[in-house]
Amino acid sequence: MTNIRKTAQKGRSGLRVLAAVWLLAAGAAQAATLSGFVTDADNGEALILAVVVVEELQLGATSNNSGYYAVKQVPAGTHVVNTSHIGYQTRWDTLSFSTDEAVRLDVALVPKPVDIGEEVVVEAERSEELEQATQSSFIALQVEPLQQMPAVGEADLLRSLQLLPGIQSASDISSGLYVRGGGPDQTAILLDHIPLYNPSHLFGFFSTFNPDAIKDVQLYKGAYPAAYGRTLGAVLDVNNREGNRQRFSGRGGVSLIASRLLAEGPVGQGSWMMAGRRTYLEPVLSTVRSFDIDIPLNYYFYDFNGKVNQRWGDDTFTVSTYWGQDDLRVDIEEENESFVDLRWGNRAVTARWTRVFSPTLFGHFMAAGSSYESILSFSFFDTPFGVTNSIRDWSLKGDVDYFANRDHTLTLGFLATLFEFDYSQSFNQEEESLYQKSVLASAYVQDEWQAGPTTRLRLGGRSTYFSVGDRLHFMPRLSLSRALSENIRVKAAAGMYRQYLQLITSEAFSGGDFWVPLDDTVEPGRSYQGVVGTEWNPSRRYQFSVEAYYTDLANLVVLDNAVAVDSEGTRSDDIFKSGGSGWASGVEVFLQRRTGALTGWVGYTLGWTRRTFSELNRGRAFPPKYDRRHDLSFVVSYNLGKWRLGSNLVYATGQAFTPASARYSLREPTTGSLQDYVLPANRNSARLLPYHRLDASASRKFGLWGLDVEFYLQIFNLYSRRNEWFVQFDTDNPETEPQVIKQLPIVPTLGFNFSF
Repeated sequence: MTNIRKTAQKGRSGLRVLAAVWLLAAGAAQAATLSGFVTDADNGEALILAVVVVEELQLGATSNNSGYYAVKQVPAGTHVVNTSHIGYQTRWDTLSFSTDEAVRLDVALVPKPVDIGEEVVVEAERSEELEQATQSSFIALQVEPLQQMPAVGEADLLRSLQLLPGIQSASDISSGLYVRGGGPDQTAILLDHIPLYNPSHLFGFFSTFNPDAIKDVQLYKGAYPAAYGRTLGAVLDVNNREGNRQRFSGRGGVSLIASRLLAEGPVGQGSWMMAGRRTYLEPVLSTVRSFDIDIPLNYYFYDFNGKVNQRWGDDTFTVSTYWGQDDLRVDIEEENESFVDLRWGNRAVTARWTRVFSPTLFGHFMAAGSSYESILSFSFFDTPFGVTNSIRDWSLKGDVDYFANRDHTLTLGFLATLFEFDYSQSFNQEEESLYQKSVLASAYVQDEWQAGPTTRLRLGGRSTYFSVGDRLHFMPRLSLSRALSENIRVKAAAGMYRQYLQLITSEAFSGGDFWVPLDDTVEPGRSYQGVVGTEWNPSRRYQFSVEAYYTDLANLVVLDNAVAVDSEGTRSDDIFKSGGSGWASGVEVFLQRRTGALTGWVGYTLGWTRRTFSELNRGRAFPPKYDRRHDLSFVVSYNLGKWRLGSNLVYATGQAFTPASARYSLREPTTGSLQDYVLPANRNSARLLPYHRLDASASRKFGLWGLDVEFYLQIFNLYSRRNEWFVQFDTDNPETEPQVIKQLPIVPTLGFNFSF
């Protein structure tokens, strides 16, 4: 009898559990779903990371890259819905919900006017921090402040990012990003979800991003989520404008070296956008030559961005493209037809389809092609020599967002890419070429989990297959965030990453960079990343954050400069020193003033990074040249109504270099002459002098011929500090001291921007 009672009690307990589960499921099924798109009321652009909250219910969601959101399990009744986004006026809507109802709410937010006399809050904490609440090392950047920073010649996205903690530059003429101790090839740079393989103009002086065409910028400095892949370090995801759906409009600018123009407007049920930019150094050089000054150089670059989209019901179709090219010619000897001609550039095109399959299921699918090509032609005394290298990728990509319930949002996606690598060289009409193909396929799954009122988790994993060597890998990702109070939040993130392509680069000249796949003779690069940090918002005006990071690197490769020029080896272990390892660690401090007439930030990084190769530096660890112990930046903008003043102050530890420990001479056995050599000391065991620089800018707005015009004056390196770049040794003259090559002096720039 006792056993029978226990069995009956267990049965009743099981029934109670099943009944409770059924009631919860029934309640979830009877609850309503709120969904829709969030757009800009002024131009109809989709707003990414807008926050939609059902007040008093702790229910909310953020809009995805298409501006779509969904909030599940809204109980029946009348509720107030709050929609906000950085730089826009918050909107409140009162809606009535019935059980098991799908409610559609498309919201058009009005841009927020800036009144410097009041404490106007840019709602960064509502949109940026909801993503930051889950993902460490994430920054969503406004484009306008980046455009207003003092620059050299033109506002530039990548050079502005170098002022953030954890990001360094190689030199004054480099727009490359060295993020948390990683090289530029360890950062994926995407434009409208398309990878750009050489995102620079003018030998790295400018990036390929036209500031007028940029819509939003998202930067993951480390431990990035499962939706991204390909690189060991960081991800920069840039989206271009979609076009003004409300009216025809435009903007542009003219500086001392370039002009740019953007036009956009509605078409059918969508919009279009075109933006172009071109330098005009040719007339400047022609003017200089008119004074009998011989400059045998001609150079220009251009780029073009275009996009058109159409929306039919719940379907949106978008086609976007990017074209950019640099063209350089140097005439050495006109009589002997000796010259150097170099052209390099990126091309990209994308076709994208997004669809709302149901209020809780959203999909976006893409077919894309991207290429980078560099063509170098020499001719010396009628003897031609040429080198051509290119990388092309053809990709299919799909992502599906499923809003499962109020606590879970699932994202699944795939990416399949066909790479084509082409390298050829010719000498005196004889040509050699190398062509390779490879396939990279990947799939990922990710769960956004609201684990409690104050805790958010992002769990994910990414699997990849690389055809060269039949590589198959799985890479888990994790982010955790918990609010300790209304103003304090702690975060942590970790992940594993792989990289199958290697960049061969010359920092002094980015036009000759090229990518190669790592074959089965070496292991693909691997990194483990971990980040912990805290954020403190003492008021709506100030934000303070501290993050500590550590990256473990394995299977690194570096170009083997000892390989003979006429070597026929093309395998990875023939051209690289492989099997390298390394690590990077540091602490970043970021204090930002976000509101009022005076805005800006202070960023500081204390960092270390090391590399170890058995064939370099006698197998001992050494710092790469971009290792920085200290990096400090101050960025200030002061708004005086029609006038705006700005300034940047940068200080950094000098970069590492390899000094000479001795000179020696060897007698050539065939000629009997002595040849002088330099014996290098330990690799990168010395430092150049510390780097510091002050930039300043001033601008004023006014009206002219019906246009909104802003005139600006910018001064790069205000006190003309000639910072050290690198050291050269002249082995031909033993008495010559090492020559230190300096960077840019003071560079003033003026121009104007306009809009209509």
